[in-house]
Amino acid sequence: MSLLGGPLGQVYTGHFGRGVLLWLIGTFLLPILWFLTVFLPLGRVGLMLLLLCALAFPIYLAVDAFFLARRNSGGPLKRYQRWWVYMLLFLVCVVANNAVAYAVRSFVAESLVVPARAMSPAIQAGDCVLVDKCCSIADRLRRGDIVAFCSGVPDAPLSVMRVAGLPGETIEIRNERVLVNGIEWDDDSAVFERSLPSQVDLANFGPLEIPSDCFFVLGDNRRVSKDSRLLGPVPFADFHGKVRMIYWSQPRVFPDPRDTSHYLPGPIRWDRMGTRLD
Repeated sequence: MSLLGGPLGQVYTGHFGRGVLLWLIGTFLLPILWFLTVFLPLGRVGLMLLLLCALAFPIYLAVDAFFLARRNSGGPLKRYQRWWVYMLLFLVCVVANNAVAYAVRSFVAESLVVPARAMSPAIQAGDCVLVDKCCSIADRLRRGDIVAFCSGVPDAPLSVMRVAGLPGETIEIRNERVLVNGIEWDDDSAVFERSLPSQVDLANFGPLEIPSDCFFVLGDNRRVSKDSRLLGPVPFADFHGKVRMIYWSQPRVFPDPRDTSHYLPGPIRWDRMGTRLD
């Protein structure tokens, strides 16, 4: 019961107050773990330790309820030890836990799967990243930040790109060299693999003055990225958050390369887990 319904096992054994206290501890533990994961330079080992902490709490609840049940076996039942009370508490825990998880996704951090290779090699297709939702004010962005944003296409997944231009700046691209206010931006993350597409000129753009309520993004994999060169500047209203870390990595294998809607999970890339992106 404790593995599935939080501190329900404690209530079942007649320790209602203990169950409520443990539920409150677990409720505060979740956002704290997310916050530490997003903002601390944990690396792979630290990420694994935090994951173990998250898994250890429900196991502790179950073990604690087991020993309480052994110690209090055969005692008289209390008024709240009824089947309908357990059902009601289970529903309350489910609703409350979902509300806490929604608040964490909305205000602390959100997970996101990157399906495309526009940010390769920094972020590869199949990487699962954590998006910092605490940084929700787009005008605090800095050049070089990796951000998640809405592409403006209905029902399209969030896009992940690197900020290249800020509001009020003039951006221009000449022969794949990025100029910001006439000064070349030395972006060490940019790669130029494959040949340039023939149907659109990605090597030259602008000059364009970025509006005061927008920012300009580019993908690291410049010759395959559908970024602001095609989409235009990104409005602040479409900003979703800063990308902080890769917490899981598993490529997508397409049995039919012409059909990208069906894929199989590839081998886990353990060396990418815990990689910081800020």
